[in-house]
Amino acid sequence: MQQPPAIRLFFTFLFTIAATAVFAQAKINGKVISANNESLSGTSIKLEGPTARTVAADLEGRFSISVKAGKYTLTFSSVGYQTKVLEDIEVKEGIESNDLNVVLDLKTTTTEVVVRSSARKESSNAMIVFQKTNTAMSSGLAADFIRRTPDRNTSDVLKRVSGASIQDNKFVVVRGLSDRYNQALLNNALMPSSEPDKKAFSFDVIPAAMIDNIIINKTATPDLPGEFAGGLVQVNTRDIPTKNQLNVTVSLGYNSQSTFKSFTSNERSSTAWLGFDGGDRSLPASMPNTVTYRGLTDAQKIAISKDFNGNGYGERVNTAAPITTINMAWSNTKIFKNDAKLGSIISVYYRNASIIYDDVERGRFEKTRDPIFSGSEVQNRYSVNLGVMANFTYVKGGTKISFRNLVNQVYEENYLNRTLDNVGRLQTISLRSNFANQRLLLSSQLEGEHLLSKSRGIKFIWNANGSYNGKTQPDFRTAQFVKSSSAPNSPFTLDDDDSRRFFSDLKDYSTGLNGTLIVPFSMGNLKQTMKIGGSTLLRFRDFNARVFRYRPVANGADLSKPYDQMFQTSNINNNGLLIEEQTQNTDRYFGISALNSGYLMFDNKLSNSLRVIWGARAEFFEQFLSSRDLALKRVRVNTEKWDFLPSLNITNSFNNQHQIRFAVSQTVARPEFREIAPFQFFDYESIWGIGGDTSLRRTKIFNVDFRYEYYPKSGEMISLGVFTKKFTDPIELRMDGGSNGDRWLFSYTNAASATLVGAEVEIRKGMDFVSDKLKDFTFIGNVTVLKSTVKLNTTQASGKETTQNRPLFGQSPYLINAGFQYTNVEKGFNASILYNRQGPRLSLVGDPEGAGFYDIYEKSRNLLDIQVSKKVLNNAGEFKLTVSDIFNNQFAFYDNADTKAGYSFASGDRINYAYRPGTTVTVSFSYDINFKK
Repeated sequence: MQQPPAIRLFFTFLFTIAATAVFAQAKINGKVISANNESLSGTSIKLEGPTARTVAADLEGRFSISVKAGKYTLTFSSVGYQTKVLEDIEVKEGIESNDLNVVLDLKTTTTEVVVRSSARKESSNAMIVFQKTNTAMSSGLAADFIRRTPDRNTSDVLKRVSGASIQDNKFVVVRGLSDRYNQALLNNALMPSSEPDKKAFSFDVIPAAMIDNIIINKTATPDLPGEFAGGLVQVNTRDIPTKNQLNVTVSLGYNSQSTFKSFTSNERSSTAWLGFDGGDRSLPASMPNTVTYRGLTDAQKIAISKDFNGNGYGERVNTAAPITTINMAWSNTKIFKNDAKLGSIISVYYRNASIIYDDVERGRFEKTRDPIFSGSEVQNRYSVNLGVMANFTYVKGGTKISFRNLVNQVYEENYLNRTLDNVGRLQTISLRSNFANQRLLLSSQLEGEHLLSKSRGIKFIWNANGSYNGKTQPDFRTAQFVKSSSAPNSPFTLDDDDSRRFFSDLKDYSTGLNGTLIVPFSMGNLKQTMKIGGSTLLRFRDFNARVFRYRPVANGADLSKPYDQMFQTSNINNNGLLIEEQTQNTDRYFGISALNSGYLMFDNKLSNSLRVIWGARAEFFEQFLSSRDLALKRVRVNTEKWDFLPSLNITNSFNNQHQIRFAVSQTVARPEFREIAPFQFFDYESIWGIGGDTSLRRTKIFNVDFRYEYYPKSGEMISLGVFTKKFTDPIELRMDGGSNGDRWLFSYTNAASATLVGAEVEIRKGMDFVSDKLKDFTFIGNVTVLKSTVKLNTTQASGKETTQNRPLFGQSPYLINAGFQYTNVEKGFNASILYNRQGPRLSLVGDPEGAGFYDIYEKSRNLLDIQVSKKVLNNAGEFKLTVSDIFNNQFAFYDNADTKAGYSFASGDRINYAYRPGTTVTVSFSYDINFKK
């Protein structure tokens, strides 16, 4: 397939860049923070040696020193903190050094203590220090680690975090809890659900190249939103730069079962390669509203039906091009005469991929294990991701103002060709489906940080934000043909009930404001902190859908025409087909919600070793939803709830290496608009429908955590934790008792209660303890083990609640991440090998006693990725080779017929849906052009 013109231009630009000179003097850049992760503004940084000089860190703790090529030593000193000396900082001619993240510890004695460290150790230590000193128990990944993984977006990155996994390639599962029990923060703003059919934020819309760091808070503190149970995921995009630079990265990926193979689809819009449908899939302008259309005569409906794109069902076959990714990032800092500075980062990200799942297995079985239907399909998945980030930060004295913007457009189209043997209907079924999904995320934040008192360190931080989450499904097309199984040579004929066109549009607007006053004070010569703050978040959601099917106009209509001729305009007439409206009253809803909160939090040092973070958060939640039921009766949900959410976090640090943590808190999980809306949607890809429940109640969660942490040396950590959670009214997606073999139905409902217990181990350790020859190797690993039980609202004859021997919806019994990273700064060489595995996860809750179908589990799979990279062209360029998903294990979902979660055919387990994604080999090249400040 020929590449779009813009991509060819990018390649031309890349080779032009390779010949461009570098216009930059050498610099040492960095940031100084405290052990409590606070920026240490005013820190004195002294450059030792013949060209000795001293600079001061700015409000953010950042500094920059111009130097010549060579090795340098820096001394960092700040009042109340231990002096630190960094040695062997190597600077090469024309190349700015990697950013240094320097951590200063508080003085605990009157004796002067000087700590010596290396630049390499100090830079790798920043995220570990944050995790060590964060008020909440947390896990995270920094940008330098993310760059050494093959991950392309935030959802890929998140599966590397301890206790986290990814569902459907985009939804995060933390500590085995489904996506609806997790919350997303982009910088300092809450993100609403991005999905029309679930409460979840789709993390695949944020490219990994735009991330500065990711933090998952696993325990609650009063200054964090109180609506989560698994984790609060904070995605922070890149901030003020220390370099004036243009970076260009281009990569090409080869997928083992897709690239250069025949890729089948319908005709696509000429703008689809940019992530936008150009209007080819839009509902015809001549289509009136539902009521009006239903009142038209057949002749009038035929006239309007002709306006639908009848050629949309025709197939075209191209060659799948390599997966193409282009990223350009421009960073600049302008320093003014009054010592003020303006930093900007503008990044453009583009990815285009054509992936084939060439042997997808489908099956559905009775409780007796007799097949209802079985067969196979080929899926052709086309996707485009176009993202733009523009962040601007102004710093002067004790004031910092940031304006952060993220725009991301995702276009996905899946064309599938399915053949099933339906035993129940005695039919052979041929289904072609084209599912397009267009998502747009807009996020803008204006943020301020003000040092109100330099001597006392009083700060005020505020954030005003707005976002738009849009998702459209334009012209979701299905064409189903059937024939009798007993007459295999007979022609296929149209199944008009399942030959449909679906259009939906979701608009979700949110606007918020939050502010925090930070007041340090002393008690018994120990530093204390009080935080007081509040926030408001207002959301509007408007969703509407229209459903149509093809209906024969007359009884004698010819229904045996091929799929690519059946729906053409020439067959829309009195002897052929017309479009019939199938839209239900429930296919539209409108919702408004407001969340107002306030909190008071104390961070108290009771001794040099004992730290207590305590306080409470009050949240007032209002939610209104309006829709109609099938009888056209107006349905309104109007909820008002106060929640008082106390929390306590205690840290006892025996010394600088060992500490224990204890946390207890109350949190909640509220229903999303979709979960309370009566709208029902049938997914022809998954072959099931989903509906909401207007009586759904919020979930209350009581959380207890205990963790031991050991920090052997800079950049290393070993931790062991246990936790338990008690859920009241947990929300689950459960099978409806009215489901049958051809149409499963699921709805959101409350269980009575649930209990989760778990343990997790996390290790980051240099391998130099084995041999000094392995000093450049680091082991990274984490393991989480979980178990839960669920009580339902149904009762037995004795009156006791029913306890099911199954986990919570979406939970895995274990999660494993392991890997080695190799870094040789002198040679500019990096390598990593990363392994990921999750235990069999409860994907869908069945109804074996009612509808007669077992729970559906997702099978365990092994994921192994390898990446190597090498700096070239005087460290301005970098080549990178990545091999991802080497084992290419199946993604498999199966009926779990016994009490054990693992797949066992002998025990009656049967595959419901399975596919292989293929192994992908990617080659990329990036180049930095540095400019003078």
